[in-house]
Amino acid sequence: MKGMKAVAAVTENDLKTAIKNRQFKNAYYFYGKDISAIEAYTKNLVSRIVDKENADYNLHSFDGKTFDLDLFSDACDGLPVFAEYVCCTVCDMNAESLNADSLNNIVSIIGNLPESTILIFYYTSVDVTDGKKYPTAKNKKLMDAVNKVGGVCNFALKTPAALSKEIMAKVSKAGCGISRDAAVFLAEQCLCNTLMIENEIDKLTAYAQGNEITVDTVRILSPRQIETTSFDLARAITRMDSVTAMRLLNDLTEEKTEPISILYAVTGNMLDLYRARTAMSCGKSPEDVKTDFGYSKVLSFRVDNAFRDVNRISMPHIRMCMKVLAETDSAMKSTKTPPQTLLEEAVVKMLSFRD
Repeated sequence: MKGMKAVAAVTENDLKTAIKNRQFKNAYYFYGKDISAIEAYTKNLVSRIVDKENADYNLHSFDGKTFDLDLFSDACDGLPVFAEYVCCTVCDMNAESLNADSLNNIVSIIGNLPESTILIFYYTSVDVTDGKKYPTAKNKKLMDAVNKVGGVCNFALKTPAALSKEIMAKVSKAGCGISRDAAVFLAEQCLCNTLMIENEIDKLTAYAQGNEITVDTVRILSPRQIETTSFDLARAITRMDSVTAMRLLNDLTEEKTEPISILYAVTGNMLDLYRARTAMSCGKSPEDVKTDFGYSKVLSFRVDNAFRDVNRISMPHIRMCMKVLAETDSAMKSTKTPPQTLLEEAVVKMLSFRD
């Protein structure tokens, strides 16, 4: 079959080229945190492999949670009908849920795919790493099997800077304008989640009606995530801005965010400020902090923001805040006092600091 290649790992650029030029591999394995990108690439790839008019015969979709091995095997071995390829997709198959025999059978099927079959494993609601840095043992075995005959792509979240270019292009295509600063701010507000960003772009461009989308527009219209709001809350506390701090706490409460989640988020952002203040006193740079504490590229903006905002914050105040947060965490887990009450008391204590 023309266009078929047996190459290992693939990047998003590789996929773009393959989709455009119909240079397909025998198998693909798409996973990662950027669910929107996984869904988009899977959809685009399938649409290039299988024509709509022949999809009933040549496209076989399987749910990994209700997987039938015999049907899967038959579909992978089937011949295309009035087409060049058969395409089989498997969504959210967690190999850890399979017994050894089933997993070995699937690995064998992958290793013996006909040239006319293209198999795609993709993950939208299953974390194949189980929260760790690398895939679990069984998921890695499945991934390695795909890698031998095709390609594996980890769709990691992009950085705000990288996403800003995509945001600016999409906004421009919609007939509006947006500055780089506003695009970066939108990416940060959405925690670099491309699906969320796409939804916000639709809303923002509809509101702008051909005009410029500013930082203020994004701030007013786009939802504030707990991570970004909690950073603003931590910054307001350290600046002794009680009005802003209580307003932000009220915003999070009205959104029915759990007090313990707010506490953890504020603690994390306060820790960013503590690290930045300590690093500055030792002549260290943001890059030093990112490396020393293992900040990912996606979260590196938190360090940059901390360095930007920490100059007017005293180290004794930050230490006092960290102590109050730790004591509140302990109290939430060991006393019967309502968590919301404890959280509010903690914010008041942190705002009452005096040098």
